[in-house]
Amino acid sequence: MNNSLNQNNFQIQHVLEWIKPKNRIALDTTKTLQNIAFSLIILISIGWLLFISSNLVVPLVFAIVLAVFLNPVDKRIRRVVKIKWMSIVLSFMCLILPMVLVSTLFSLQLLSILESMPSIGENLKLGMDQAIEKIKEVFPFIQLNSNQFFAPKDPKNLEGPIKIVGQSLISTTSLLTSAGLTLIFAYLFLYYKVSFKNFIIYQFERENRPDVKQTLEKIKEIIQSYIGGLGIVVVILSILNSIGLWLIGVPYAIFWGVLGGILAIIPYFGTIMGGMLPFLYSLATADTNLQPVLVILFYLFVQQIEGNFITPKIIGSKVDINPLFALLSLLFLGSFWGVGGIILALPLISIVKIILSQFPETLPYAVLMSSDISNKKGIFKKLAT
Repeated sequence: MNNSLNQNNFQIQHVLEWIKPKNRIALDTTKTLQNIAFSLIILISIGWLLFISSNLVVPLVFAIVLAVFLNPVDKRIRRVVKIKWMSIVLSFMCLILPMVLVSTLFSLQLLSILESMPSIGENLKLGMDQAIEKIKEVFPFIQLNSNQFFAPKDPKNLEGPIKIVGQSLISTTSLLTSAGLTLIFAYLFLYYKVSFKNFIIYQFERENRPDVKQTLEKIKEIIQSYIGGLGIVVVILSILNSIGLWLIGVPYAIFWGVLGGILAIIPYFGTIMGGMLPFLYSLATADTNLQPVLVILFYLFVQQIEGNFITPKIIGSKVDINPLFALLSLLFLGSFWGVGGIILALPLISIVKIILSQFPETLPYAVLMSSDISNKKGIFKKLAT
């Protein structure tokens, strides 16, 4: 009798030992699914809040970035001008005055271009016809027609341009409002910067405050390096574009060159947009098709130089994000905030990566976002242990 009981106990214990790993796997799977569900709920909630409050959040984020960027300028001016509000205003002037000067020169050039718009429109259609014929000779299976790009002259079609003008006026008003809010918010952030910094630091335990200070310093360094580096990239591309277009013989070469440089603040797509405009203009004004072809080839060359040498050397060392997450951040924030979201995407995703790297639970996510993740094949095994 005792032998049978012992045998039954042994069998039961054997079954329990066999079930234990299964239960552990089930518990681990359930915990993982719960973590994924919580992460998705948080992301969806954040996305919804970003979407419904974009009119407030976008100027606020731009103001924070602007305030952090102007902070060193304000510190230097404060050494001479002791009045706080005056030093902040002077630091704003250091940024606004060059922008006003560039905008004035742009407006004068743009007025000259707009005066010739009627003839440019007709020549552009002729140039498109010639380009389409050349394309059909090489690729006869492609069906293109310039009428797809230029609507026929019909009074009924005036309704579309009128709507576009109205929407443009609304967009301009919204842009000016956002710019005004950004300047006001940035001024207040600079004025109360010490209070905001201390408020963030003292929300954490005493032993964690040095790490919080270090994280804030990293975020400040990222923003200042990115904005400063982006400004250098814009200047380099403006000079490079202007010289190239001048050598090709495109009218208003400096205008198109500087415009292409400014559009480079839009990652990945800005250089392409900056090249399409002088291409269309040269297509409408050039006597031969050689000039538009040279413009395309030149901007392809510039894009390769900018993408592989200029931007990585100047900005890439600070923005350590792999292209997958960079593109996802561009699409995500661009869908919520438009062009403003695209401009802010890279510095914001870099800040998110810094914050994630400060916690053991989220450190793997930060590592996954890094640009050299392909060279760290065993990193997640080390983190797991």
